[in-house]
Amino acid sequence: MELKDAMADLGTGQKPIVMSHYPHMLSEDIEVWSKFLAKMSKVITRVWYDLHVGKPARLPAGSSDVLKKVAAGVTRKRIDAVCLVGREYWVIEVKPFANMTALGQAFSYSRLFALEYENYKPVKAVVVCDSVDADMVGPYGELGVMVFVNE
Repeated sequence: MELKDAMADLGTGQKPIVMSHYPHMLSEDIEVWSKFLAKMSKVITRVWYDLHVGKPARLPAGSSDVLKKVAAGVTRKRIDAVCLVGREYWVIEVKPFANMTALGQAFSYSRLFALEYENYKPVKAVVVCDSVDADMVGPYGELGVMVFVNE
């Protein structure tokens, strides 16, 4: 079975509630995400955290199945959160400051998610932050990446 087939189901997810920590989320992102959830919990139906997408690191020929599973678990890209909002799946990158890195991550993760989770569409790339690099406002819009700035 291909990895893509094994990972194609999101499962049930969870309710959008504010917590003291979130799976695999960095400490500087927790406050940013909690503020967003507090405002948006009424429009978010479900949320999934720490979704793996993309291909694992290449291993040498003859690598054991155990090593392949470990590589798949630790070397694939990780989406901070995916939210069901209406009929859209928002692939969300959480950062205190929305910069070029956040743009690239949100854009790339949303494309990888759409490929891997083919039954979950439409997909929207989103960055949740406390502030935005002024030079990046245009590129975010040009690439269709939504930015939510906490106030």
